[in-house]
Formats: sequence, C-alpha cells, structure tokens
Amino acid sequence: MKIAGVVLAGGQSSRYGQPKMFELFAGQPLYKHSLTALQKNRLDPIIIATNAHLQHQFGQENVQWIIEKQPHQGPLFALHSIMTAYPDVEWFSVVASDMPYMNANFIKKIVGLIDDAYDAIVPTQALRDQPLAALYRRTALPRAKQLTEQNKRSMKVLLEQIRVCYVPFDDNSPTFVNINAQQDWSQTTKKEFNDE
Repeated sequence: MKIAGVVLAGGQSSRYGQPKMFELFAGQPLYKHSLTALQKNRLDPIIIATNAHLQHQFGQENVQWIIEKQPHQGPLFALHSIMTAYPDVEWFSVVASDMPYMNANFIKKIVGLIDDAYDAIVPTQALRDQPLAALYRRTALPRAKQLTEQNKRSMKVLLEQIRVCYVPFDDNSPTFVNINAQQDWSQTTKKEFNDE
C-alpha cells in the first residue's frame, strides 16, 4: 500500500502579513517541521503543494511538487489536485506547513490507524477536528471532485460526506498548534516540545 506525505504550503498567509511557512522556529523554517515528520516515516512520495509565487522560496528539497494552477483555492482544491496527480497512491498523509510542533511520532501513530473501512482518519482535540493534519484515502476523491466542481472550499463539507474515523488527542498536546497570525507565536513559548 502506497502512502504519500503531503505538505500543504500554498496559503496566502493574509492574517500573518508575509508567507508564514518560511518563518524560523527552533532554527528551521516552519514548513520544514511538517516535512521532516513525513520524511522520518519514509512515506513515498513526499509532496509539497504550493504555488509558483512561493516555490522558489523553499530550500533545495528532495520532494515532488504540486504547483497550483489557480493559487489560493484552499486545501480541498489542493487535496483534489494531489489525488488526481498521483493515481497509484492509496492514502495521503496531509499536514499544513504552519504547525511548529508537527512530529514524526504523530505521523507514525496516525498512519498506524489506517483502516479500509474509512475514507479519512482525522485527529480531534478539545472537540476541534484537525483536517489539516489527517489522512485521506483515494476513495474520498470522487466526493472531493464533486465539491470542487461546486466551488465548495471547506474540508468540513468533505468530512460530512465521507466515512471518517475521528481520533481524539490529549487537549494539552501542542501538536496541532498552528500559526495564523503573529500573536499565535505566544502559544509556542507556553508549550514544551516533545516528540510524543
């Protein structure tokens, strides 16, 4: 069974004011934490989904690229494009590029939950779903295609229409902290990092 690792890195960072995925955290660009978590689990292929405007700002990464033809269409459009471009991949481990505490053990745990009874495996924390740190199966593609054709952009809408295994995580785990605005960095100083 083929499992791809995907870093979603095509957002506008409009609330942040500049491309947040290149901000440094613990000595590395933010996107690199998500990328490394996937690489340590030997997922293949490893894909960065971004746009032409941002691609040149990434380091020399040994990855495959999905360059959005229409930038800033959101993660559902990106997921649809990626699944379409990789017809031989069964599961896609998708993580956002703005999660400083994303780690290899989290990826290992969620990949270990793969079950053919589901189209997606989505962590939850404090009653909040985390669709941008989740696994999606190829079987979700027809619904994703239909929704994008209807110009729907919400991952939530997709999850309402496919078979999802929701996996609760400890409310205190920093894994799902994400950086949307400058003030979000305050969350990173309060949380101890361990590769849980």
